[in-house]
Amino acid sequence: MKILITGTASGIGQELTLRLKNYNVVALTRQHVDLADISAVSNYTPETCDILINCAATDVGGKIDFINHNTQHVVDILTTNVLSPMILSKKVLSANPNCKIVNITSTNVNRYYPNNLAYSLSKQALSDFGSMLKLDYPDLQYLEVRLGLTKTNFNNNRYRYNQERYNDVYTNCHLSVEHAVIRIIDVLFDSSIKMIEISP
Repeated sequence: MKILITGTASGIGQELTLRLKNYNVVALTRQHVDLADISAVSNYTPETCDILINCAATDVGGKIDFINHNTQHVVDILTTNVLSPMILSKKVLSANPNCKIVNITSTNVNRYYPNNLAYSLSKQALSDFGSMLKLDYPDLQYLEVRLGLTKTNFNNNRYRYNQERYNDVYTNCHLSVEHAVIRIIDVLFDSSIKMIEISP
């Protein structure tokens, strides 16, 4: 079984890669293809796989009121978090219609928290994409993972261009990467489960 995972340089994607080492894992990082670059994604030809895990995500410059969010950062968020997973899903399903699509979304889908518009919209859109995909292809193998706050480098990356805005949200209740990934793997191969929510 071949599993393609995006966002494997760190966090959830990296831990999934380590824990699924008994499978044939294709670990995709920005060095292989930059998911913020739509032309790079369009020109990328993924290996034929049995499972695609759309794990990569960004919120560069996020947690800010929408009017003050850098326009290019908004484009990068929507491209990385929605458009690239859509294109990758199209490509892998074209090569293997039985490929399982796994979208890592967010508990932000359940409730919108102000001043996080671009990121929350991207995760809502990714969730809706999965729902529509299932309607178009009723036999599709699909899993949505709505992930709550998990301690990764995500928050550092969010503020990488503006460190003085850094806000350590991980002082609040959060998941560990290990716990989140164990829960994901528990349901990854169960075709009867279409959505799971993992919260702290």
